[in-house]
Amino acid sequence: MLLQNYRDDGIISGTALIILSELLERKKKREKWRKREALSASGLIFFTGTTLIYIFFLHTESLGSMHQLRSLIGSPVVWMLLSLSMAGLLFFSYCHNEREDAEDDYDELREEIIERSDELWPAEQPDANGDTKHYRILHQLKKEFDINLFYK
Repeated sequence: MLLQNYRDDGIISGTALIILSELLERKKKREKWRKREALSASGLIFFTGTTLIYIFFLHTESLGSMHQLRSLIGSPVVWMLLSLSMAGLLFFSYCHNEREDAEDDYDELREEIIERSDELWPAEQPDANGDTKHYRILHQLKKEFDINLFYK
């Protein structure tokens, strides 16, 4: 693992390794819930769209009178589609809340790392290119994991 190699080489402290590893885990969790939210939104759109198409385009003759509309709404197919739409809505709501929580946890830790960078990274002299080890690690995190620890 990238971070463990830096720890083994003595470039980062054990505390920094634990904190950065936790940040990577929170990033993975955030991405997992983003994907689930997008998938559940797609399912919700599909089932709701199918329900609307079924009622308003496939059975337009049933919209002519209240008696025909009642018989259409009483149809098992409509109830199944409505049930799937409601289940999709509930699952989407759950995924959305989990994604927001995971995003908040990730952002809080990321901002905490940025605020306490002086504590995590000891002062060091730049190399011939003007880069420090701290800069190289942050650049590597940005490049490989798309985690920006340079600024909030």
